[in-house]
Amino acid sequence: MISMKKFNGIFIGFVIGSAVGSSIALLFAPKKGKYLRNDISRKTGEIIDQGKKLTYNSWNEAKEAAESTFESANDFLNTGVEKIVKKTEKIKDAFKSGIDSYNDERRQEKYTGNLYSDDSEKTKARIT
Repeated sequence: MISMKKFNGIFIGFVIGSAVGSSIALLFAPKKGKYLRNDISRKTGEIIDQGKKLTYNSWNEAKEAAESTFESANDFLNTGVEKIVKKTEKIKDAFKSGIDSYNDERRQEKYTGNLYSDDSEKTKARIT
């Protein structure tokens, strides 16, 4: 894509070149002063209108490109956030499952009477 500085330089060069070329062509045309002034005025008006249209079109294209870039960046960020949220939920669920399993095992050991520390296990093994 062409940068704004280059575009402005090209646009200004186009406008100045058009004005100078039109003026020189009109000045060398064999017409009376009144008609020549009318032609110069008309051509100047046409050049100004062309410049306005070109500026308007360029502005709209730049605006559309900026909006498109913004939308793409927004989509990228949203998908990134969604991925992070999904991963976080998976980790959270896995952690919760681990805690639930631990608590279930502790409850089961408590009810079955197999709740011994390492030292009491060693003592029990020596006795038997």
